[in-house]
Amino acid sequence: MAQTALNLVRELGERIGDIIVSTPQSGGNLTLVDVHLGQYFPQPLNQFNGWVYCTQASPDLANRGQERRGQNWQPTNSLLQLYPPGFPASISAGEYEIHMRFQRRRKIAALNSAISQLGLTWFRQIVDETITTQQSTWIYYPDPMQNWANIYRIEIQINLAETQVGYPFADAEYLNWRPRRWVDELGKETWAIEFGILPPINRQLRIFGEGFYPTLVNDTDILAIAGKWEGGALEWIYDWAEFRLNDSLANRQPTGEAERIRQQAMDRLERQKNDILTSAPSHLPGRIVTPGHGDAMAFPSPEDWRYLGAFRSSSFIRGG
Repeated sequence: MAQTALNLVRELGERIGDIIVSTPQSGGNLTLVDVHLGQYFPQPLNQFNGWVYCTQASPDLANRGQERRGQNWQPTNSLLQLYPPGFPASISAGEYEIHMRFQRRRKIAALNSAISQLGLTWFRQIVDETITTQQSTWIYYPDPMQNWANIYRIEIQINLAETQVGYPFADAEYLNWRPRRWVDELGKETWAIEFGILPPINRQLRIFGEGFYPTLVNDTDILAIAGKWEGGALEWIYDWAEFRLNDSLANRQPTGEAERIRQQAMDRLERQKNDILTSAPSHLPGRIVTPGHGDAMAFPSPEDWRYLGAFRSSSFIRGG
């Protein structure tokens, strides 16, 4: 089951013992009243200094996504006082997360660090069917929201009859297509598909590729991992995020204590890394390109790995 950013933050918080979900009964801009917090904080705390985050599903609209710091806790009246200026609106209901050691935004940053690392090896398989061929058009741009890492196959619609529902697409290799990728001076990445032979018009394209995972920002953002690899991938994400958080915490500890914390985290992360490399899904084969195919041009060049065959790379060529 795909996880939302909210689920990931809360599971990470549970693992490191640093999250409490409050459902306040009342409050103000600078106060939060929740009778259930007494089980976590039975004694007064004059220097509370925990971080309070308003979830994006809260009915307190102006407070959604905002994070403020607690000043002191008074168990006798179940009141948590916040540092000024507090939240934009009075606290009334919904869910407010309390993080004592790490700000919530640092947990999101640690999770995104893990997800970006995962995207280097655990690409997700994607299909784009949003493009229909046009008159005299040789270049097309696949959906940029898919976060492309590779395009390895294209199929084209070959039957336009309305009665032929689900008629199989044909391999578009005969159109001598090739993918292009570039990054402009503003850091914007663009993917394009160029055809060596003009495709017939009004035909839907089916583009197969691999993509990485987008950065999580909102509580409802989804980490698109599913299937048999999800469990292993999530374990890596949590372990890496925990390592990043503890590593930042170790920078504020005495040298000996910091080294002990770092070594324990590294040992655990190394074990998880070995597990993830063992179980990571393999890349799908690339294209086999025949020199001179389609438009009689020898694409790709002999230096391109696709010239040799369908594998990602070749460490050696064995003579026959």
